[in-house]
Amino acid sequence: MKVHSIIIALSIFVCSITTGCATVQTGNGGQPDTSINPSIEKALQGFRSLPELQPYFADAQAIVIISNNFRAGTGFGGAVGKGWLIENNVATADVWHWQVLVGADLGFQIYRQILFLKDDAAVEFFKNEPLQFAGQANATALLWGKGVTPSYNDGVALFTLVQGGLLLEASVGMHSYHVFPY
Repeated sequence: MKVHSIIIALSIFVCSITTGCATVQTGNGGQPDTSINPSIEKALQGFRSLPELQPYFADAQAIVIISNNFRAGTGFGGAVGKGWLIENNVATADVWHWQVLVGADLGFQIYRQILFLKDDAAVEFFKNEPLQFAGQANATALLWGKGVTPSYNDGVALFTLVQGGLLLEASVGMHSYHVFPY
């Protein structure tokens, strides 16, 4: 019964985070606005301030920003987040990120992710192949400040900015990005 109560409380918390995420502004006819939404711009600020990421911003064909991810685990865990696909400085799709983890993990973490898609092939792969497997190790203490974790794979560079939490992790899992075009 106690585990059931924890799952319900975690579900309510995750729902409150994801429902608070902004959506892309639309103009006449339901078309996306041609400028970047202020919520998207705010999500990008932390990454744009990092000098080591400037070459990625310059070279990327498209960017995926997941503004609020919430990860939790107690032996097994998961994460959920919502963001946007940005092509030619225009948000063209909503993106949902789901992650399922198995291994030694305990705690929770709140973080942002950015994916730089280098070329057209990487953009098409991202739009059409939602599942990827990953192994990772992670240690987060409440707001240790800037924490950037790079990983690369076939034209995709992934960076994470930890916003806070308390998480120890050594796990194997599956990342899933689902793209919903406008």
